[in-house]
Amino acid sequence: MIRSMGTFTRSRILRAMSAGLAFVVFIDLAIRAGHAQTRSPSGATPVRGLGNLDDALLEWPLAPGDARYGAINGKHLREYVAEQATISRQYRDQGHPKFWGRIVGTSSDAQDAEWLATKFRKIGLSDVRIQPLDLIPQWMPQSWNVALTSDGKTRDMESAQPDYGANGTPPEGLDLQAVYVGLGSEADFAGKDVRGKAVFTFNMLGLKPEGAVKRADSKGAAAIFEVDMLPGNMRYQAYPSGTKAPAFTVGSDDGYAARDLIAAAGPDHPAHVKVRLDVRRVPNLKTALVWGTLPGATDETIYVVAHRDGWFEAAGDNGGGVASMLGLAEYYARMPRSERRRTLVFIGLDGHHNTGEGSGVGRKWLVDHRQDLFGKTALMINCEHPATLQTYVNPRYQEDRGMVWTNAILAQQWYAGGPSRPQLQAITGKAFREFGAPLYLDPNSRPPAGDLGQFWRFLPGVASSEFYHYFHTDQETTEVVPWTGLQATTRAYAKIIDEVNKLPLSALQRAPESEPQR
Repeated sequence: MIRSMGTFTRSRILRAMSAGLAFVVFIDLAIRAGHAQTRSPSGATPVRGLGNLDDALLEWPLAPGDARYGAINGKHLREYVAEQATISRQYRDQGHPKFWGRIVGTSSDAQDAEWLATKFRKIGLSDVRIQPLDLIPQWMPQSWNVALTSDGKTRDMESAQPDYGANGTPPEGLDLQAVYVGLGSEADFAGKDVRGKAVFTFNMLGLKPEGAVKRADSKGAAAIFEVDMLPGNMRYQAYPSGTKAPAFTVGSDDGYAARDLIAAAGPDHPAHVKVRLDVRRVPNLKTALVWGTLPGATDETIYVVAHRDGWFEAAGDNGGGVASMLGLAEYYARMPRSERRRTLVFIGLDGHHNTGEGSGVGRKWLVDHRQDLFGKTALMINCEHPATLQTYVNPRYQEDRGMVWTNAILAQQWYAGGPSRPQLQAITGKAFREFGAPLYLDPNSRPPAGDLGQFWRFLPGVASSEFYHYFHTDQETTEVVPWTGLQATTRAYAKIIDEVNKLPLSALQRAPESEPQR
């Protein structure tokens, strides 16, 4: 049972922000990747045949002339990822066992803001401050239960996770007949009456989107369950479904069990789902922007931003991004001011996982003040999901292995100023290549989904991200953020900054393409 957020007050946030934080950097969650795995004494997950994962990862050697970037150490940066994951688990253990993480407006958000400000001060940044921001009432699920019964057998859907913003049920819950609709295409719904029933549909990353959840809602479903077919029983926190009926994601093990129970039930005694979801909109909460500055030789600026929020441990999204931002701050803080051509401004953004109206209030504030902040800005780097372990699902001829880990890092989507800034695009592609950070061959025409999307129309920007198997799941732990990826991407960001500092503002700035979207 999740403790009521109604007792969460502004004073508690302020107390959490002012409290001294003592962290023990440790990794305490094992990944289930198709088979049970044991831990080595060092805490890293062993890899059969290759030994310890950390030692098995492929590290790219520094090119001649790039020795200075060796000061950016990926194993050190991953300690920052682990510390942020600790903040998330502390929030979970304080009475939030299902909806947890570094969630905007909660005590974990406040604790994380204070943690980041402390890191900025320790690094030696100036003008370090936490800028409070008001929030509209926030969606906070208090508790939920889902259980399917068929022929005297009951399966508790432990992995069921309500989509963000989902509508709740009546206090007594719902008791609904269960219907299976496969992948949820129009053909799958043919001949099936789902009005007033609980619909189970399947989906998996890489499949053609069928719009199954919306289709079920339009056909009158009373509750909707979308099964993620990734191996295991991950909890996956989805963005809003926009449905009237309460919608949930469900892990693979629970989903296949539900499918089989529905199939085994006779027409006279169909399977039933009991579902209850208690949701509140909690008012009077706050979040914050966290600022730090490294003055340069001129008043021209480069901004480095990373959103602080995330679901569950949020190690990749976005513990890795915040760690990369800190790595850049450390790297440039070691330089004399005279060697920093432009002033570097670092901002821990509030976040965007509280999707919908009232989300991204920090970005909105920055956009509203763009004339004051960005008049002489040469570059904004958005550090977001910079490193994830490469994985495969049921590889051919080894389908029984489930989720398979490798000793490599995933390629990232990327954006570097768009077609109107060919120099920035060339600098970015070259930097990632030199440090062994793989990219999609073609850049995005606009930034990957994330925070740079609010700024790219009027600022020269660089962003790289991945959104793969562990994205938004309770299995997105520190282990799946490889130190080699953090190291390679952060070094690439530093090289981009150095090369951009050789260019005049006129080579980078453009007239706004149109009024920026918020």
